[in-house]
Amino acid sequence: MKLYFKECKKIAASVIYYFFIAILVFSWFQNFRGVTKTEINWEKGIPPADIGFERSLLSKPSEEDDYFGSKVSEDDPAAIMMGVTRALLSEYESNRYATYPLGYYKAITLSDDEQKRVLEILCKITGLTEEQLKDLPEDYFPAVTGTIISFDAMSADENGNLNTVMGNRADTGSEDDKYKHFISQVTYEHFKELMQEMESIIGENGSQYSPEMMITYFGMSEMTYEEACGEYSQTISNDKVTGGFARLFCDYMGLELGLYPIFLVVLIWMKDRMGNASELIYSKKISSARLVVSRYLASITMVLLPVLLLSFESLVPLISFGVEKGISVDCFAYIKYILWWLLPEVMAVSAIGIFFTLLTDSPIAIAIQFLWWMVDKGVTGLSGDTKAATLMIRHNTLRGYEIIQDEFQMICRNRLLMAGISILFVILSIWVLKFKRKGKINVANIYHKCFGHMQDKLSFGSKK
Repeated sequence: MKLYFKECKKIAASVIYYFFIAILVFSWFQNFRGVTKTEINWEKGIPPADIGFERSLLSKPSEEDDYFGSKVSEDDPAAIMMGVTRALLSEYESNRYATYPLGYYKAITLSDDEQKRVLEILCKITGLTEEQLKDLPEDYFPAVTGTIISFDAMSADENGNLNTVMGNRADTGSEDDKYKHFISQVTYEHFKELMQEMESIIGENGSQYSPEMMITYFGMSEMTYEEACGEYSQTISNDKVTGGFARLFCDYMGLELGLYPIFLVVLIWMKDRMGNASELIYSKKISSARLVVSRYLASITMVLLPVLLLSFESLVPLISFGVEKGISVDCFAYIKYILWWLLPEVMAVSAIGIFFTLLTDSPIAIAIQFLWWMVDKGVTGLSGDTKAATLMIRHNTLRGYEIIQDEFQMICRNRLLMAGISILFVILSIWVLKFKRKGKINVANIYHKCFGHMQDKLSFGSKK
């Protein structure tokens, strides 16, 4: 225990630790700070500037309300087909198809033959000719279609305010009306088959035409009063007010904790070598297991400590809100989510840093973790996309309690796997350090065996 506290103090005295805290605070400030205050103010009748299609999470719905918020579902296939077709027509006209391979934007330009096939798909869906598609009426699509808003097609009331009522409903008029307003000429099942073909034509992941993205972008519709009451009940009864905020907080913090702790862990071990303190590592007075475990636990503690402190900015106002409204609040929600959501992630990152630094006496662990972080960030959706080997669980919304419940078993398996991987790497780290102390592992020999042959091959061409 004494060695553990000594390592904690050593980390606290490190300059790199304060760089880590600065990055963490900056991310928190940019993404999460003020979210709780905004929701509480909204409940009190002070709406934010950018309301969008949401409603106050903490406000109890009333039947007299004009709007009950939005939901995303596959309940209205006609609206989804309308929105996707609108997006496809726009991208066809510009020949720039937005994709997000590994989570980063990439525009795809198709060949003439591919564009011809896209046109055929558009004609089949709309029942229109190429000439008719070029000269559509201004109101062929409604003002609001999923996440697409045409302000020039929106009506204004007598006070000059734009009418933003969600127009995501497809026209169900006569066959002749398809020339004036969008009416899909194919079934929803056939439409999905055509969109699968579009994905194949584009050839990159993350387009608007995947089943998940079609629903995300264009499956938006207005909630009913009963649905809004159900969401409010979830927030107050199931989430105990704080649950949704704790999940969003962990979502943002998890993005930073999936990478930046590796710098701290690597430098802790590299500092011994750079500062000629290797006698501590190879001293027989401290066992390998004790040294590795003490540093491992110290690094985890010091990484999560500022995270816990930052959570109070949201927790304290929510507790006050609960007292004011007479609502039961889960005061330990942040601690619970940090422990089962973020702790296994930090454990895995720290263990990888220790193992590869001890094995190679180099900062190669930073490159390995950066690669894992990049891939994981790119392939994981913003919410409800946890797989067995997902490093960073994503839930980028205050809502969605049911998503967590539906995926709870997978999330538990994932977190247990991350914890298991970390324990395995800690055991391997102890083994490496133990054999290095006995002189049975020579880092120079390992490097030569792994990279020496490759280096000889690359330098062969330069020999005379």
